[in-house]
Amino acid sequence: MSLLQNGTLRIHSANFSSKGDYKCIASNAAGADTVTYQLHVAALPPSISEGVQDTVIIQPGETWQTNLLQLHPVENLSCLWLTVVHLPRQDLPDGTLVNNGLQSDDSGLRNRRYVMYGNGTLLLQQMGRKDEGDYTCHATNKLGKDERKLSVKLASNAPQIGLNSQSLVKVKLGEAVKLSCQATGEPKPRITWISPHTDVIPPLSDKYRVVDDGTLILKKVTLADEGKYACVARNSAGDDIKNMIVEAELQEPYINSVRGKTSAKLLAVSYQTALLDCRVEGKPEPKVWWLTPYGHSLTPPYLGGRFQVHQNGSLELRGVRKMDAGRYKCFAKNHLGEASLSVEMEVASLAEKPSFASPNIEILPIKQDGGELILECPARGTPIPEISWRITHHFGNGTLWISQPTPSDKGIYRCLARNIAGQVQMKKVSETFFPLLFFA
Repeated sequence: MSLLQNGTLRIHSANFSSKGDYKCIASNAAGADTVTYQLHVAALPPSISEGVQDTVIIQPGETWQTNLLQLHPVENLSCLWLTVVHLPRQDLPDGTLVNNGLQSDDSGLRNRRYVMYGNGTLLLQQMGRKDEGDYTCHATNKLGKDERKLSVKLASNAPQIGLNSQSLVKVKLGEAVKLSCQATGEPKPRITWISPHTDVIPPLSDKYRVVDDGTLILKKVTLADEGKYACVARNSAGDDIKNMIVEAELQEPYINSVRGKTSAKLLAVSYQTALLDCRVEGKPEPKVWWLTPYGHSLTPPYLGGRFQVHQNGSLELRGVRKMDAGRYKCFAKNHLGEASLSVEMEVASLAEKPSFASPNIEILPIKQDGGELILECPARGTPIPEISWRITHHFGNGTLWISQPTPSDKGIYRCLARNIAGQVQMKKVSETFFPLLFFA
């Protein structure tokens, strides 16, 4: 408002809050006089002005504000100054209603993703793909209503792989390694890994695992795993590629994951095939050779007669004979050190699959006096079978002993007898306070 020199009161941009009684008082030393004016503000249906565009394209993560619309309750009167009975609201794509009386105030400082100002402006923070859609502004008062729709679309961003991804990764042989590939983009990029052999790496296998964030895990790295791995991030807007090189550290030779000198025993069967494992790892790649009981030196790859040395260092002997029994030695050597494996091989003339003299299912009672419970596993076979129980503690002859059994010990106990000819299983069922029963 402004007061002119002649006493006239001017009201600029009158709105509904301007209505009421205005009293003019004139006074001097001789007295005073007053006059009262009652101001009425005419009401009109709301009108939303046409915006510059009906479709808005927003960059992902940006803040968007519907400042393209203006509400006009009366001619040349902005919504900023409007007080109406029914407050303007915004319909969101998911059906959410945002009302300025409930969602915000004129400061716009509230910590919300959706903020509604008193002038009808809608503020959306950190726009994402789920915020795409049609937004409708409704303006209503006693005399009518108006609405305007805006279509909001999110711009697509080509993937970008972070610079913090490693380009060279060194790892010890036999250990696992993680290759990170953090990519951003809209829509969310899909991560694909390419192996050094240009094969697409599956999300899960015996050697690889790709986690949800795109990280590639290599399990038990070998020399064959060295090379360049490519991470490809792709979406509808494009792709990005990051190459990472896996390199094994220098390492002395290992045989079957053990360094230094080791020994083992092997029982072979006449006229069958025996395999003597000698899996060698090391960098630089070690030199590998076998020394037979006959004094012959065999280097991989070797194939002669009944003997074959595979590329991984293992020795295969076909049609084993009694005279093949003896000590076989595998050696691995590079400039960092050496390792050796001594295998004492015995040859059995005939192999017999394990069997049990008693029935394969036996039910035993748990005595009331808490006496000890003995579960026997009398297996026979050639060579003598190895006995194992589903319980960790048992005697070397295959007998399982339970001291002071209780009702909680009842259940099924399985005995497994195994040799090179095969295996067989026996079940022992322990029950509380039952007599001893046998089933054929």
